[in-house]
Amino acid sequence: MKKTKTNAQTRTTARRPISEAVLEWLSVPQRTQRAFESIEEIKRAFSLPVTLGAPQEEREKLNLAFDSIGGYDAIFSSLQQHSVEMGQYPLTSFIGYGMLQQIAQNGMIRACVQTVADDISRKWISLQGGEGTDPEVVTNLEDVCESRYRLKTLFHDAVVKVGYMGGAFIFIDSGVTGKDLELPLAISDQSAELEKDGFLRFVVIDPVNVTPGDYNSSDPLKPDYMRPRWWWVLGQKVHSSRLLALYDNEPPTLLKPSYNFLGIPQAQILWDYVLHWNQCRVYTADLLRKVSLLVYQTDMDAVFSSDNGIRDFDIKMAALTRYRDNNSIIACDKDQENVMNVQTSIAGCTDVVRQSLEMIAAINRTPAVKLLGISPSGFNATGESDIKNYYDHIRAKQELLKSSILTCLKCIQIVTNGRIDPGISFEFEELGTENAASIAMNASTRVGTLGQLLDRQVISPEEARLVAKADKDLGLGFIDDEPPEQEPQEFADEGEEQPQAPQEQTPEQPKIVQDYEKYPETSQSDQSY
Repeated sequence: MKKTKTNAQTRTTARRPISEAVLEWLSVPQRTQRAFESIEEIKRAFSLPVTLGAPQEEREKLNLAFDSIGGYDAIFSSLQQHSVEMGQYPLTSFIGYGMLQQIAQNGMIRACVQTVADDISRKWISLQGGEGTDPEVVTNLEDVCESRYRLKTLFHDAVVKVGYMGGAFIFIDSGVTGKDLELPLAISDQSAELEKDGFLRFVVIDPVNVTPGDYNSSDPLKPDYMRPRWWWVLGQKVHSSRLLALYDNEPPTLLKPSYNFLGIPQAQILWDYVLHWNQCRVYTADLLRKVSLLVYQTDMDAVFSSDNGIRDFDIKMAALTRYRDNNSIIACDKDQENVMNVQTSIAGCTDVVRQSLEMIAAINRTPAVKLLGISPSGFNATGESDIKNYYDHIRAKQELLKSSILTCLKCIQIVTNGRIDPGISFEFEELGTENAASIAMNASTRVGTLGQLLDRQVISPEEARLVAKADKDLGLGFIDDEPPEQEPQEFADEGEEQPQAPQEQTPEQPKIVQDYEKYPETSQSDQSY
């Protein structure tokens, strides 16, 4: 008996955690449940994306290389641990280029991506030369970049693809083909491919056509860790130095292979919020159609039990639907039938739709007036500070492109001038500019500050001149660094007659005063009288 009781207690104790585990398991979303089933599901969700760049066999080899270091095991264990201990169930992965190509057609997604891309390349860059750089060389280089290579349009197209697909590539085409594309491209004055008046062009490559090649996944101490050494471009091996990879929203290390070693697409980040907004919008529109419900009360037992009852009922309902109007009249049997109207309140629906739309603008970090072109009712007023913060965000996005733009400029310098001038650089032009009155006021304040520092001998006149020249708002960039020489004053010799300064004319005096000055004695005797 004791043994039986112990077994019963054991079975009861064993059932309790199982039931709790089942209840906990039921609260897990189905997609996460499927991911927990086996490591194979994790491999299917987080393996290299399907592209046109390389065949499936090549992708499987790379997946085996990532699996050999325990990459998929780490993802699987982290998901399980997080779901059990934290009570949350995150499971997001790359949705695939096929899906991204579809959602790129969504109007709200396009508005978000295009708005940021347009502002990134709207004012573009201004080239600057060093101390020994000829200004004509800089001017000629600016014309070549815009007229022949069209860098502004090139990077605009690339940034758009980054927003939709998570990344893009700019291929440096020096004219070589075949096996030569597998060799590194040397961008220097001694380059064997890039030479003066040689062939050069830049091509934007969609990442759906690119698959990574070999990459270092075992030694994070090396600079090429988790960076492909070469890429498959529709079956053609291309060295990584010939493809400038542009991406944003860099994923964590374990997820880099699943995102094709690029970034998390902004379209994928926005997709969930766009779906919720669209759902709220559709439901609100449907509610407006059903805001007023006509209720017809009748004897339903008689309708279903009598001959032709259903046919007559359908005819009556069709007539009510047809003539349902504010100008119509509804007649019914006063004893057995009744008609009533039920109103549905739509208060708060517009606020829900507006808030879901505001979330899209917040996730895209774009002011509503900039993203939508209008200020919807109920939104907070978009002031100058919001626009300034947005422009700061755009500047941060522009800085991500700086190294790639410099690489393109070096290639253009070699082909145009035959060498790379290390003094040539560029700066992104300011998007937000102050009005003329504000600029003049700030410039006057700075000039006054310089004058005070100069009077108190804190700075020298030469230093004040350099500061004034470097200040763009003052518009004095044309002056020289050295002050102009002052002409010495000329003094006359001793024998020469000094020119007399013209005397000031006094006003005409009265006649009595004049006679007194001319004849003082007579005037004095006359005074005795």
